[in-house]
Amino acid sequence: MSFRLSKEARSYYGNINKNSTINKLDTDWDKYYLSAMAGIKARSRVPDDEEPPAEQEFVDYVIQSYEDQKYEIYGALIVAEIEREGIPWGQKEEIKQLMLTLLDSNTNTRLSNEGTQALNCYAEKGSRLIRSEIMPPPKLDTFLERYYELLDDLGD
Repeated sequence: MSFRLSKEARSYYGNINKNSTINKLDTDWDKYYLSAMAGIKARSRVPDDEEPPAEQEFVDYVIQSYEDQKYEIYGALIVAEIEREGIPWGQKEEIKQLMLTLLDSNTNTRLSNEGTQALNCYAEKGSRLIRSEIMPPPKLDTFLERYYELLDDLGD
């Protein structure tokens, strides 16, 4: 299974790049990461049936620039899913089973299909939050300031 970024998210981030003169979001992974972290921070994801469709896949691996951060991303995903599912932190066996559902050491990403789908759903929800809270798409420097404020407002 591949990472997916909706056409609406691509358009939004594309407008940020068009408005920016110096720096830009270089890759779809940059856009995906910002979206996923917003969704995870909000502890909110779209339902599985609202995951962007297969034709909106952009890559089936973690790009080199994010390789060192992938386990932090996955850790945040696991924590968000534990909290979303209401699993008490003392329930070690339930947490272990959830982790085994999300992770797969036999894939190049180390995520299972379920894990990739969950991350895609967090990224989609995050991109919707960003698009609703940071409008119109500003220049990148302004976007990053507002993005930080949005994450701060989402709390812990």
